[in-house]
Amino acid sequence: MSETKNINVLNDYFVRYLFSSKDSNLILLDFINSTMLDSGMKTFRSVEILTPFNYKENYEDKETITDVKCITQNGTVVIIEIQLQGNSRFPERILYYWASNYSKLLKHGEKYDALTPVISINLLDFNLDDYDNIHSCYMIYDTNNKRLLTDHLQIHIIELKKFKYNLLKPDLNCWLKFFTMKDNKEAIMSELVKEKPIMEEVQKRYNNFIKDRLMMNEYDKRQAYLYENQIMLEEERRLGKEEGIKEGIKENQITTARNMKNDKIDFNTISKYTGLSVEEIEKL
Repeated sequence: MSETKNINVLNDYFVRYLFSSKDSNLILLDFINSTMLDSGMKTFRSVEILTPFNYKENYEDKETITDVKCITQNGTVVIIEIQLQGNSRFPERILYYWASNYSKLLKHGEKYDALTPVISINLLDFNLDDYDNIHSCYMIYDTNNKRLLTDHLQIHIIELKKFKYNLLKPDLNCWLKFFTMKDNKEAIMSELVKEKPIMEEVQKRYNNFIKDRLMMNEYDKRQAYLYENQIMLEEERRLGKEEGIKEGIKENQITTARNMKNDKIDFNTISKYTGLSVEEIEKL
């Protein structure tokens, strides 16, 4: 892997490429099964991708799409979401997305036995709560005797900020090492390939991605959009709905510009989304 291209592997555009491209089924299946194994759930034999990767899709319309959606050999639907920012109300958003996908399984006139389980896997790059759990699995149980009502609802929340090596089952631990790597990517990927054979294919796809000019251009657009959202969210949290204090806005602009610069996004794009001049960006 080339250290000159230090991309954010949690960028949802890259994740869709990794999991939803042609012939990505085995990679996607391995990640899903790694999540299932960590929760003591049954694994799957195969998956069919329902949201095939298209490098020119409108990724600014993030609220209307699921990052990755597939169906397993037994009809179970699995949806995967990547979320870089959120708040205490995020569980309601997760439940809404699950419900939206579950409701679409039943066509008009069909009986309820046509319904199949929907599994929601959510990779969060923020802490949802103060508990230490890295990976939590939620289902519907009776509060008294813990009896399962139905297996049709299964929600997995993986909080990456809490991740520490070797606290999870080996397979998911390996995947989270990949999703949380920042520096020394080449060395980390070499380790992961030794730990888990599928990571060799992941490494190949990473390298193909960073060498593809068109995809890197779309990646840069998505990163810029994510940074812009980050500015807006931080602004709202600090100032509510009032106009921002100029000093605070400037600080956010500088922080965001520095992060974008580290991700090797061109200066004109940084200037467009932060409001800083190219001269200011060069001095950061």
